[in-house]
Amino acid sequence: MNKITLLGAAGLTLALAGSALAADFPVKATFAQRFTWTSCYLGMHAGGAWINNSVTDPVLLVQDNGFLGGPGFTTGGPTTVGVSQSGAVVGGQLGCDYEFPSNLAIGIEGAASGATLSGTRAFALPNSPPDTGLLTIKTDFITSVTGRVGYAADHWLFYGKGGVAFANSKSSVTGGFTNAGTVLPATAFDFEGQSTLTGWTAGVGAEWAFADDWSARLEYDYYDFGTHTATMLDNINGGAAGPLSFKTTMQTVKLGVNFHVRGWE
Repeated sequence: MNKITLLGAAGLTLALAGSALAADFPVKATFAQRFTWTSCYLGMHAGGAWINNSVTDPVLLVQDNGFLGGPGFTTGGPTTVGVSQSGAVVGGQLGCDYEFPSNLAIGIEGAASGATLSGTRAFALPNSPPDTGLLTIKTDFITSVTGRVGYAADHWLFYGKGGVAFANSKSSVTGGFTNAGTVLPATAFDFEGQSTLTGWTAGVGAEWAFADDWSARLEYDYYDFGTHTATMLDNINGGAAGPLSFKTTMQTVKLGVNFHVRGWE
């Protein structure tokens, strides 16, 4: 047996031994998995909200509807009263996002919030000074359906959003009417009305994934509900009723947390 044959046999023996050793001790290659925002999520949020209302015309509602001012008492022109509301919002959101290889992320989200937004404003009744009325507005429920577009920077997502929004609002106008001091005790009035507001919303936010399945967000949203009319009914003077016109905008700042469900992509 020559040297070449011996070397070949030795090499074959080493190769077979190496294969057997590799079979006994397998080596697995590991690769870092790229984080993705592709997921569906369910979460909660809490924050504050501020509403601006421009109301036309509570003076006409009181003095002209139900003839509380008596014959000849009419309001010469519309009176606009500003009412600001503020309070807390607490609720939840449900949505899905998809992140493209380019780091562009798109998604859709539905949200609902309970609210404690209220505000009051006193206004003069010019036909019977010094009588006044008190206008109160309360908003207790806000919902929205929005799409969002964002840029994903690893565990951060910076996004903008927009869509349709709804809110539930209840208003009241209360006080007493003395017909310039000639009616004593004063004739009390208590007008109430409720309406569902429909409008649009737009906002921006930043979301941070602090774990694979959990993220936290900070978000600002602006709402415009346009102009709407509520029918006001007097709970004291049966049959007294009239319209009240509202122009409403709202702003919110919310902190939220989401739990993400992955693997559906």
